[in-house]
Amino acid sequence: MKFPIEKEITPKAYVYGSIFTLSNRLQLLGDRRYKELSLKQAFVLWNISLFDDYSLNLKDIAQNVGTSSQNVKKIINILEKKGFVKVGKDETDRRSLRVALTAKGKEYYLERGKKEEQYLEELFTDFDDEMLMGLYQGLYKLMEKTAQEQGGK
Repeated sequence: MKFPIEKEITPKAYVYGSIFTLSNRLQLLGDRRYKELSLKQAFVLWNISLFDDYSLNLKDIAQNVGTSSQNVKKIINILEKKGFVKVGKDETDRRSLRVALTAKGKEYYLERGKKEEQYLEELFTDFDDEMLMGLYQGLYKLMEKTAQEQGGK
């Protein structure tokens, strides 16, 4: 993409704007790859899978995914209807909901995991180790900064 010559875009502004564009592109590509789930649904499912059999509450999931509890609740409702997660009340705090993968959810992610690894290899094929680590470190710092500003981790 070329920018108008008369407008100077700083590297910071380019990175900031590119993150939005890249997010939209990745979501479109991901939605095409996932037949049964949207990319957002698959991302929430993947985040839950990181905790094995531990049941997370909605706030934990929202924090990991980087969105609101309300948005996560909508996605969890869809995942529950499709049989990927089970939702239950917290035993110590009956107001809090706990979410865990079902057998179908675990099986789905084991199957998808291999395809996702292959996709990531293809996506980053033109990145050498130095470029990938630089991107990783920059995004990690940006994630930490935005989490601090948001009042998170």
